[in-house]
Amino acid sequence: MNTYKLCFVAAISALAFNQAQAQQRETAPSSGSAAAPTRYYNSATSSTGSILKKDIRWDSKIPLNKTYAELTDEQKAALNKMYETLGPGDEPPFPAEGIKPIFNAVKKAQRIVQARGRLDMKVTVGPDGKAIKVEDFGTVRTGQMTETAQQVLLLTTYKPGMCNGTPCTMQFRFTQQLGGG
Repeated sequence: MNTYKLCFVAAISALAFNQAQAQQRETAPSSGSAAAPTRYYNSATSSTGSILKKDIRWDSKIPLNKTYAELTDEQKAALNKMYETLGPGDEPPFPAEGIKPIFNAVKKAQRIVQARGRLDMKVTVGPDGKAIKVEDFGTVRTGQMTETAQQVLLLTTYKPGMCNGTPCTMQFRFTQQLGGG
């Protein structure tokens, strides 16, 4: 878990550093001419005039703070609906510590990057509960955000999917709306 935290802190630090460099390049005056003061607006706050950045919300029936074993039958049924070919007695993979650590990591990155669109990631989870690969099917076009989300999902440990009572390779889907678009 410490490796996960260190990698996440490094990824967030890199995002913040890249954002600061990009802002510095944008605000640097061009050589040879005095530039008038310029205002740069963040698209997430410019429509309301607020200086407060909007936080993302979790809007799923599946709670953030529960492991798979703690989900109610109704919540498990909502999760199972996301899978086309889940047989009786089969279980999908699920983050071992619940979705909250993933959501919190995405939320922190979103505060820095302010990406827009929908994250739609599919994580292939092996029978050992480790992520094998992450595929992006979303509409977020900010490379920093999608890369951060992919790294967080790759570093997460999962309860493996169960096929006929045996751990098997299966995909876990993570979706989250980020801002407009």
